[in-house]
Amino acid sequence: MAKPKFLYDSRFNDATPVASSTAAGDFNVLNLRDWRPFTWWKPASIPATVTVDSGTAKARDYFLIYAEAGTYEARGSTDNFSASNVLLATIVLTATGLALAVFNSASYRYTRLTIPSGAAPVVAIAVIGAALEAPVWFENSFNPIDREPHGHTNRNEDGHALGTVVFFESGEHDIDLKNVSWSWARDTFLPAWKSHLRGSPFGLIWDSDLPGDVRLVAAGEKLSVPHRAGSLCDVEIDVEGVAP
Repeated sequence: MAKPKFLYDSRFNDATPVASSTAAGDFNVLNLRDWRPFTWWKPASIPATVTVDSGTAKARDYFLIYAEAGTYEARGSTDNFSASNVLLATIVLTATGLALAVFNSASYRYTRLTIPSGAAPVVAIAVIGAALEAPVWFENSFNPIDREPHGHTNRNEDGHALGTVVFFESGEHDIDLKNVSWSWARDTFLPAWKSHLRGSPFGLIWDSDLPGDVRLVAAGEKLSVPHRAGSLCDVEIDVEGVAP
């Protein structure tokens, strides 16, 4: 069992990503990095690529994508994909949704999303970056398939249920990391909280050996870090997202 990971770091934020092509319409390639599953980039032709130059070699160990059905590759290069063109991970989606691939950490200056074949899909989120791994497992139980339907129930004149119209289902989770070091909470988690987690959606995987359980979530309004003697503390947040 692998420890939980917070997925927010992205090489596509290091500089402006460049698309090989973009379809006409509201399909700006910058939509790939806004973490919204309802804004899209679409290539005009296949094969298609999105490339970014980080300036220096930077680490990456995961590939997260929200897109239509298709084949997607994460690649790295030392020379802007001339002689160096390394396949890091492949994700095959059979339907529109979120998917994660994890791989051994590697550092490259250039990063590329490749769509090698098929019809041109729309892609909402593409992230190739370095995960923030928690030093401990979640204290409380975590059920990635918990969900709450949102909609309304129709009833007859006697009050009996006729059926429910479900608009979507959400999942809410309390994240409790017990007995982490003061230094990890202050020097690692808090900067991540300030830079991204408190204000933007992010990926969460409770066990990275189970990439199918990845969720796109948003944090609640409070971060609680109760401290104790012995340089230990807890990191407590709540998150919510749309259930798949």
